[in-house]
Amino acid sequence: MTLLDIIIYVEFTFIFINFLLLPNLQSPDILLGARVTTEFKKGKGKNIVNKYRLSLIGLTLLSLSLYYFVSFISVFIYVIALLFNVVYWRRVVIRNRGSLPLASSRYAVIDINKEESRKWVIPFVVAWGILVLTLVFGSLMYSSVPQLLPTHVGPSGTTFLVKTPLNFYKVDILNAVVLGLLTVLGVFITRTTNLINPAYPERSYYAFLKFKEGVAIIAGIVGVFISSLYTTISLFIWTIIDLSELEVLITLLISILLTTIIVYVLRIGIEGAGYLRDIVANDNLLNDDKYWKGGIIYVNPKDPRIWVPRRNGLGYTLNFGHGVSILIILAIVFGVVTTIILVR
Repeated sequence: MTLLDIIIYVEFTFIFINFLLLPNLQSPDILLGARVTTEFKKGKGKNIVNKYRLSLIGLTLLSLSLYYFVSFISVFIYVIALLFNVVYWRRVVIRNRGSLPLASSRYAVIDINKEESRKWVIPFVVAWGILVLTLVFGSLMYSSVPQLLPTHVGPSGTTFLVKTPLNFYKVDILNAVVLGLLTVLGVFITRTTNLINPAYPERSYYAFLKFKEGVAIIAGIVGVFISSLYTTISLFIWTIIDLSELEVLITLLISILLTTIIVYVLRIGIEGAGYLRDIVANDNLLNDDKYWKGGIIYVNPKDPRIWVPRRNGLGYTLNFGHGVSILIILAIVFGVVTTIILVR
């Protein structure tokens, strides 16, 4: 079994656990991305969930077989198949749920003097600190680095480029672009308008704050990994470490990232679902099914929030009805294009 096989199987496991726990990580009035009554969720909903999980197991076994006999592209096919699977069972829920209570607007007065936590800033500070230290170290080593820089290793051999400031720092420039996007993402997440349940406003308000903090911390953890990974690649290009050390370090970083993300995401997902159980949205006009396309894509121009909790899975999704979401998508596209240009 190769390192790639291990990574792929870990990814399969993480994706499977995420979708398996999906019905348990949703608020009481949501089942597989559709609004339902509590009575339906405890009754007919259980049978639908059992059938959903059986289909999930079948798709997983089929995808693992495809990976064994075809290639790693089956992972992408697996994710797409699971998304369509959720959309299908959401339609089953809608057909069987019966009538729903009418949405209504209610008002509440809450005390928001409690300061928001700033713990989510710590991983971003660490990520940017790694980048700054790498740039300082590179500046000190610039004159002693050979005139030919190894930039790509493949079956045909190693590709070299002449040392110029751009070639020397191109990975670090890419690092700065990606970290910048992740930092903006973290800021947007923490600035998302809180969803408040008028039945118990203060509890739901503070619960939502904690949930947003957890999601922002996940973005910061990814930033630390990316910054460490790019630093490792820069050290290889600067001939500070050799190819064998590069492979070991990258393998170690990927292992640490996968372990951390799996543990932390599941923890935040389970805790966050507990928090969001206090934010029952049956009486919230913004949570109508008509704004959720397939239970996955959220489009609501009337909602002031840029990021909203996903109905299916962990974390957040964009409100595609908000103008700022278009800017975020453009920024991501810019990052991808920049990556292609710098890596070529």
